[in-house]
Amino acid sequence: MRLLHTSDWHIGQKLHGNDREEEHQLFFTWLKRVINENQVDALLVAGDVFDVGFPSNSALKLYYNFLTSLIGTHCSQVIITGGNHDYISTLEAPSEILSALNIQVIGGAKEAVAEELIPLVKNGVTQCVVAAVPFLRDRDIRQVIAGESYADSVKATNQGIIKHYALAAQEAKQYNCPVVAMGHLYVQGAGLSDSEREIHIGNLAGLQVASFPPEFDYIALGHIHRPQKLNAEGTIRYSGSPIPLSFSERKDKKQVILLDADGSQITVSEEIEVPVFRRLTNVKGTFREVAAQLKAYAGQSLLTDWAEVHIEEEQMDTSLRTAFEKLIEDVNQADNGLLVVKPVLKFTGEMAPDDILETTSLSDLSVQDVFQRLVDAKQVTNQDELQSTFKELLDRMYHQTEKE
Repeated sequence: MRLLHTSDWHIGQKLHGNDREEEHQLFFTWLKRVINENQVDALLVAGDVFDVGFPSNSALKLYYNFLTSLIGTHCSQVIITGGNHDYISTLEAPSEILSALNIQVIGGAKEAVAEELIPLVKNGVTQCVVAAVPFLRDRDIRQVIAGESYADSVKATNQGIIKHYALAAQEAKQYNCPVVAMGHLYVQGAGLSDSEREIHIGNLAGLQVASFPPEFDYIALGHIHRPQKLNAEGTIRYSGSPIPLSFSERKDKKQVILLDADGSQITVSEEIEVPVFRRLTNVKGTFREVAAQLKAYAGQSLLTDWAEVHIEEEQMDTSLRTAFEKLIEDVNQADNGLLVVKPVLKFTGEMAPDDILETTSLSDLSVQDVFQRLVDAKQVTNQDELQSTFKELLDRMYHQTEKE
């Protein structure tokens, strides 16, 4: 039996106000081809299917069109778990219909951990069992104690996550076959990028690799967008997001992970690199240097490339602001396969003003980002504890309609 591990699709994401729908569509077309060419039996999606809890109609259409396109292919089973960006109700609302198509959705933690275990059967034989653990929220794994310190809350949350996985491992023993665990959380040692902007209190401290039960033969992780192994064997790993979700990921080689299960063991067969449908580039220097690079640029991607432009000049020059704005406008109107989506002009000299000419869209900022800017501006102390409390309140507000 062949499995494919992917995560962090973030359908509906916008980068500096620009939609990623074309990239996601191309990714799904490519992913279906990979599934067919490699005779994949089961697809594992480890959280953050959508970028926001209430995705747009176009984002939902992309998601359902892809899932239904797998009908009739070699892929006979899909397992999807919820991430911290996903709302449980959004993912699980159509779960009964999707289940009839052998698409199992575990949007949030179940009352009984056994309900998160999904056997993968081929030719009447259970080849492996999947512990489909979604993103675990505080209310799923512990009781919040009034007045507890930030450190104590992090420790209690981590202990709750460890206990949840231990119970899943214990339940999986009844199947007497290899076990794949899924998870959406931060594990210590993982390299981050700028786009992991909403790390939950429990994930902020991070679990240790050794915290996972040894009964798991492979751990398919989501939440961190850079693909990476967390142990020497490569059996605990993040598949990463299929497209770069921020300019800090522009050099990442995105991938999906192909696994083989034969009823006695699970092995990593191949890391399949995702094509670059749109290149993200960073151009930095003086006005003259940047202008020369932008004018000489010739995009070769399937889609128009996007650029982050950062110009630094020592001497303050008011005329340069006008020239800067005209440069960006000219580049964006030119037919050279490039669009500047984040232009920044900064003067660094001693007499330069404190302000920086930068285009920032409100859509680029999460609620947490805005709150962070506020506490920074007010020079608030104990920011970690304040942020964790704010995130907990947000989580409760967003999921107040969920089943308690």
